[in-house]
Amino acid sequence: MEINEGKVVDGKHVMIHFVDVGKGNCVIIQFPSGHTTFVDIDNSHTSEENTEPIEYFKSKKMDYNVFRFILTHPDMDHMSGLHELNQKYDIINFWDTENEKKLTEWDNTPYKEEDWDTYQSFKGSESDPKHLEYLRGADQKCCFVGDGITVLSPSYKMLKESKDAPDGDSEKYHHLSYVLMIEYSGLRVLLGGDASKKAWDDILEEWGEDALKANIFLAPHHGSKNNVNEEVFKHIKPDYVIVSVDEGTTYAYNYYNSISTVLTTKHYGTIKVRLQSNGKYTKYLEKNG
Repeated sequence: MEINEGKVVDGKHVMIHFVDVGKGNCVIIQFPSGHTTFVDIDNSHTSEENTEPIEYFKSKKMDYNVFRFILTHPDMDHMSGLHELNQKYDIINFWDTENEKKLTEWDNTPYKEEDWDTYQSFKGSESDPKHLEYLRGADQKCCFVGDGITVLSPSYKMLKESKDAPDGDSEKYHHLSYVLMIEYSGLRVLLGGDASKKAWDDILEEWGEDALKANIFLAPHHGSKNNVNEEVFKHIKPDYVIVSVDEGTTYAYNYYNSISTVLTTKHYGTIKVRLQSNGKYTKYLEKNG
């Protein structure tokens, strides 16, 4: 189970920051419990206009520690900056999914080997941080269910799907991506990670239509058309779809605009959503609002 430490920030709301990191992903969540949570990180910027996530974390005075870091899956655009974050702040718990991915080539990439090495050093760690591999059905009421986090995916079935997929399969590690539902005062935020179409089918089969409904939906895989599962997504019925995507990168624009109002980080910058205890929420846009 997670080590139950943390600092109370505010007992009346949850603040979710969809940080404009460019091509990768970084979501920072402030819970009433004080269990500040990172879902992924990426500082391998392609533009000076992108936000440096660790500096952002510091600027918002959230920087006492990271109670929980959730790596949705082992792709570098979801863990770049992990080494620096670990050097500057205490990471108490580290969520991971079982995998045997290996990386050896770093030339001509925007990524740093030190981030991969830090990730590898976390595997099997008993503390500082405590390495955790939660799957669907995990039930640690003391620590994360109390923060309103439900693990929709991966399941054992999707772990096997990932293991059985050949190394060249672009969806191999998307099969095991975390998909998380955050719930607070009747409000729901669905974080799609980079989940594959098969993973979404598995979620619907296990959880049913009602479990997918959400006010805010972070589109999987930066809005890529390859991860759109229309038969599943039609049950989400979000007020807003958020897409973490870089300038010059296309996404499934027509589809997502057909199901909801779309907010992209490349157009609006960092997007914040405040979930209030009265069951209402407020969104804040960094630019073009």
